[in-house]
Amino acid sequence: MKDADKFTKRITGEMLATVVVATPVDTGQARGNWRVSVGVVDKKTDQTQDRSGQGSISKGIATIQSGGGIGKVVYISNSLKYIEKLNNGWSMQAPKNFMQISFMNVVNKYR
Repeated sequence: MKDADKFTKRITGEMLATVVVATPVDTGQARGNWRVSVGVVDKKTDQTQDRSGQGSISKGIATIQSGGGIGKVVYISNSLKYIEKLNNGWSMQAPKNFMQISFMNVVNKYR
């Protein structure tokens, strides 16, 4: 059970890192507003700019490690007004549906 819990957390962390890094960058606000929460979606946004995405990834992984795992619902969300436009191909830096592609890349890795 302990190994399964650890594996679940690792996959969740990979999904977070993959989608954050795939997010197009201008100011870094889109990458800076990725949120990880357990049990309920975090819909907050702020002016955080994280061009590399490492801050969002680190915070998210800390949340996953402390509250995620087997039997827990972990949400990876971004509530910026324009995140849907980015996902729909608004930026030339990322393909259309980069969020879905990111998550499916991780799923396919473990098939």
